[in-house]
Amino acid sequence: MSRRPTGRVTAGTGAKRVIPRKATSPRIKARAILAGTLIVLVAGVMVWRLVHLQILEADRYAARGASQRIRTVPLYAARGAIVDRNGVDLALSVPRRSLVADPRLVDDPVHTARVLGPLLGVDPLVLEERLASERKFVYLARQVDDRLVQAAVGLHLPGVDTIDEQSRVRPDDGSVLAVVGRTDIDGQGISGLEKEYDSLLAGTAGEKIVEVGARGATIPGGEYYLTPATEGRTLILTVDRALQFAARQALTNGVEAAAAKGGILVAMRPETGEILATVSVERDDGGVVRPSTAHRAVTWSYEPGSIIKPLTFSAILDAGLAEPDTVREVPYRIHVHDSDFTDSSPHENEEWTVAEIVRRSSNVGTILWAQEIGATTLHTKLVDFGLGQATGLGFPGEAHGILPPVAKWSGTSLPTIAIGQGVATTPIQMLTSYATLANRGLRPAPILVLGMRDHGGVFESFGNNVGRRVVSEATAEELVVMMEEAVRSGTGTRAQVPGYRVAGKTGTAWKPHPAGGYGEEEDEVRYVASFAGILPADSPELVVLVIVDEPAGHPYTGGRVAAPVFSEFAKFAVRQLRIPAAEERMGLDMSGRVMAATRAQALAATVANQLAAAGPVG
Repeated sequence: MSRRPTGRVTAGTGAKRVIPRKATSPRIKARAILAGTLIVLVAGVMVWRLVHLQILEADRYAARGASQRIRTVPLYAARGAIVDRNGVDLALSVPRRSLVADPRLVDDPVHTARVLGPLLGVDPLVLEERLASERKFVYLARQVDDRLVQAAVGLHLPGVDTIDEQSRVRPDDGSVLAVVGRTDIDGQGISGLEKEYDSLLAGTAGEKIVEVGARGATIPGGEYYLTPATEGRTLILTVDRALQFAARQALTNGVEAAAAKGGILVAMRPETGEILATVSVERDDGGVVRPSTAHRAVTWSYEPGSIIKPLTFSAILDAGLAEPDTVREVPYRIHVHDSDFTDSSPHENEEWTVAEIVRRSSNVGTILWAQEIGATTLHTKLVDFGLGQATGLGFPGEAHGILPPVAKWSGTSLPTIAIGQGVATTPIQMLTSYATLANRGLRPAPILVLGMRDHGGVFESFGNNVGRRVVSEATAEELVVMMEEAVRSGTGTRAQVPGYRVAGKTGTAWKPHPAGGYGEEEDEVRYVASFAGILPADSPELVVLVIVDEPAGHPYTGGRVAAPVFSEFAKFAVRQLRIPAAEERMGLDMSGRVMAATRAQALAATVANQLAAAGPVG
């Protein structure tokens, strides 16, 4: 059998020539398959990567790109000011600049830190650590002086920049710091009214979004969005800045004169409950008397002593058990349960009226009358005055005081509480109690804030003070008259203010020791001296409480160390508040009567003339 030749036949001139085919190499085929497979795989990976970038994680990478070219700059809201009742600044925010950096743009953290450290007064190692971080924003120095900022910017250090911030300042000598309070470096309230009204004062922050280039510079014409900040509201207090200053001066003088540990002075308008001044001072470790950083008129509790006696007698008079001129025999000493109680000065058994007991501040006379009304009635009346409970002032850390329920009273609780021992009150509670008597028996709610004003100047009042009846109007007026006699010729004569009728009561209480007791057995008794005063007594416009804490040596009584402070402060207050003296008010009354009489005469003359012109009738 013949085989068929393979190859291809070519045309020629005589003979046939067969050209053989080349055989395909298996190696070439394998390579082709591998190359094709790789191409498919690479294409698949690329397609998958595109799907991953464009679809699955598109938002992530878009945000990453935006973060590199878009910068969000916070716009701080100006914190609202705190002003006194006359619009005088007590706390306000002023523009300040802070030095900041973007560590990603800092070329040499070590060099930058060494240059800025001495200028800013910051350890270069601390700055180096910040500048070498992986963050995109760090603070180098907060709210520094403009001259330092200018000097730092003038160095043209890469990545170093400034931002605008607000710094809280108080143009005051420190007398209102305890009331106004403090803010932290970020402008958030951390104490006092700054903390209590932080949401109103803070405002609402805004932001500015800008497009930047590779070196952090803003691109002209780039993306730009602005959400403006809304400034905080202005808080208007009831206090008078001038009265604050006078109160601090008078109290400091009194504490220094008595070599005391500290003192408190707080003043109020009895009709409205507005606190006009509230100052506390204390002696530091160096012996210097300075304003306290705590608002002790609200946060401190103490045993008030004899200034509680008018409250005790209000329960007696209101119950109808006695009148101011009711007489009873008062010995020098009385034994109750297992304890003896005496008056401050020895005397024979004497017939004293209720008014005389108040004028002399007799412990024994007060206890005898308190036994007539009993524990339940006395406790109820003290609760009505607001003792043992928060006043509703709305100040952070306000103390409640201590007034035990009757069920927990011991055999000596009634006599001790009746004379102001064994019960703890806050100064603001006692001030409000005296304001109740000055306000004819209506207890006002004490207030520190009149209201707020928004950035447009619109004022919103916080006032809603409706007095609560505690004692009858007659009882309140009788007690004020009795306390006026105590200032005129009793224990409070040093509280007199020339030209004004003053009513008030002194107090000298034993101060409890931290370990218990009063130290009477060790002859280590410490005192709290006080005076609560009202003026003018016949038409009260001001109530003031003065407390001198731990006066040293003698004299240590309220009449000796606290009453003079009241007098010094009141002499300034009547001028500042334009409270007319007794003679001035009499002159005004007489002037008004003369004017009324003149108008009546003129009217009568006019009518007579008209009748005469009309002629006879009928």
